[in-house]
Amino acid sequence: MARACVLHLSLTVALVPPVARLSRHVVCPGAAYDYYIQCLGCTAEEACKAERRLLPSIAESLTRTQIDCLCGWLQSSLDLSDAELKKVVTVNPTLLGYSVEAMASTFDWLQDRLGLDATQLKTMVVRHSRQMARSVESMESNCDWMQRRLDLDAKQLKKLVMGRPSVLGYSIDAMVLRLEWLQRRLDLDDAQLKKVFLLKPALLTYSVEDNLAPTLDWLQMRLDLDDAGLRMMVLRLPAVLSYNIEDNLAPTLDWLQSRLNLNRMELKKMIVTFPSLFGYSVEDNVEPKLDFFERDLGLSVSDVRAKIISAPSRLGQSLKKRYRPRLEVCRAAGADPAIVLNSAAYTDEEFCKRVGVPLEALRAAQETV
Repeated sequence: MARACVLHLSLTVALVPPVARLSRHVVCPGAAYDYYIQCLGCTAEEACKAERRLLPSIAESLTRTQIDCLCGWLQSSLDLSDAELKKVVTVNPTLLGYSVEAMASTFDWLQDRLGLDATQLKTMVVRHSRQMARSVESMESNCDWMQRRLDLDAKQLKKLVMGRPSVLGYSIDAMVLRLEWLQRRLDLDDAQLKKVFLLKPALLTYSVEDNLAPTLDWLQMRLDLDDAGLRMMVLRLPAVLSYNIEDNLAPTLDWLQSRLNLNRMELKKMIVTFPSLFGYSVEDNVEPKLDFFERDLGLSVSDVRAKIISAPSRLGQSLKKRYRPRLEVCRAAGADPAIVLNSAAYTDEEFCKRVGVPLEALRAAQETV
């Protein structure tokens, strides 16, 4: 990685009107404040807020040359746009107090330890700049612990950290408590525990008392689940533990139960079989599909209800990419439209063979619908 200190000039031209670029236009004695105003195009309020996040000793000792040097190096080494550089140093102003050498050491460690390419490193810095202030020693300690505790190979560790970079700075003791609690609560073996956190790394940072325990207790009560059913649902969709009860879980269940006239057992079966329904918007996803099945396919309400209960994953197929194009080729071939829903799980090749149409006809419909 380049160590050259490249002066940061492009921001001045791109973001700030000429009057603000004059060297005499110093709005306040602090070099950081002045830089945010002159070079990043921040408002006075934004600049004050950013500078307040610096330790007073650092804010007072920083020089414009130091800031230009670091920001110029960040922009050139990561190929940052002006907007991306602004985001990085406004989200985490403490970076201004670091030397080029210290930042380069952190970036080199991230690339070597996690196998990041240049694009992935840039993505991590731009989206999670707060993590760049962590010491290499503390991040290495967290990586070692996660790799040992969850039996992760290098690719799995990379996936977990990229999914939730904040785990690099989280307390190991706190993560231990979460892992042990969730393993006990759901009676997970080590392989199942590993699967849960690889699919939803953010769970490592969730509070047991405020998030995990209330969500599991509510789901178990609302759906009348035994421990095995609860475990199965979480293993199929670990993200269910991240959904808000009032804003997502409760209204989704209430709507499905009302719309499809489900009793408690039918609702339970649907959700345990296909918990991904919790992640679908009722207004933008589920309701339009049910309407399509009834209106466009000509199925009765009771037929749609029965088919969805028997295979809830039918609601997971795309209306635009699967159902509508298939209906078009069915109509052209004079086939029963009900085949569209009955064969929802078929591949395109299998569907065309059943309907008796060439695959090219379906491909054309997928392009035009």
